[in-house]
Amino acid sequence: MGLVDTYPALENLLSRTEAAITRAWGRNDDFLAMAAERALVGRGKRLRPSILLLSAECAGGATETSVVLAGVVELVHAASLVHDDVVDEAASRRGRRSANAMWGNKVSVLLGDYLIARALELLPSGERERFLPALASVAARMCSGQVAELRAAGRSLTESDYVGIARAKTGSLLSFCGRAGAETAGGEPGVAQALARFGEKFGVAFQFADDILDLVGTNGESGKPEGRDLAERKFTLPLIMATEIGGRAISGKLEAVLAQVDISDGDVRLARELVESAGAIQVAWERVRAWLAAARADLDRIPDSEAKTALAEACGELFPMPVMAAEG
Repeated sequence: MGLVDTYPALENLLSRTEAAITRAWGRNDDFLAMAAERALVGRGKRLRPSILLLSAECAGGATETSVVLAGVVELVHAASLVHDDVVDEAASRRGRRSANAMWGNKVSVLLGDYLIARALELLPSGERERFLPALASVAARMCSGQVAELRAAGRSLTESDYVGIARAKTGSLLSFCGRAGAETAGGEPGVAQALARFGEKFGVAFQFADDILDLVGTNGESGKPEGRDLAERKFTLPLIMATEIGGRAISGKLEAVLAQVDISDGDVRLARELVESAGAIQVAWERVRAWLAAARADLDRIPDSEAKTALAEACGELFPMPVMAAEG
């Protein structure tokens, strides 16, 4: 069961969004257009467009601008993933070969740039002045979050530091989806603000869940290789929780693992064992649920509707990460 089952009108809106994305490069045999289409296949459940479209529905009803802007944010998101894979030297993305594994880093950088260019071109001319500044600001925040995380590689972070990174690299685009969705529907400023706050908190919860699942695995559900964050020497939420719970006895060992230039599978197993022995996985899941509860609280500030119910359920049973693994 997914958001479309809870809110059936979303299916048609997402289909229209897919059509808008396809229009971004038209019908041609250009290599970049082909690569862009491949980059957008298998990208999960179109979470960001769904949040934008449901926010629009909460605020009075999705418009054609809502649909097109949903396509824009998906293109921007896809571009960020292509660039991330270059930075991380990732060989795969959700169980499929990454663009850089197929065509190399140079082509992949240009492919990410191409996706961004097509996203900007997709914006309706009459709406560019309205949404482009905010979208540019979000893109800058996403880059800042990624750079902050890269600069912190190999050293410990506080939970507060890491929340700031998660807000920037993941929460900022989802916050834009909430606000922009409401604005395309002509929603009241208070409704747009509440949906923006919802999106940011939902994004932090999503990033935290992704951190946990990177460490403990998803039984193949995500297609993401386990331990990738550790291999990149990232001090993510489970490690932060472990150091807070276990003190120097745990933090010293984790820092020793992350201080290495090349982290082996054995090092990943050791870090996982240290985190699990401290009980940090359960505490990290509690943080995820707390951020989701805070996101739901922001929805209390907007009028009741079926679309609002769907967003609320995205913070519970329909959260697009297998948090049920933490319920045992």
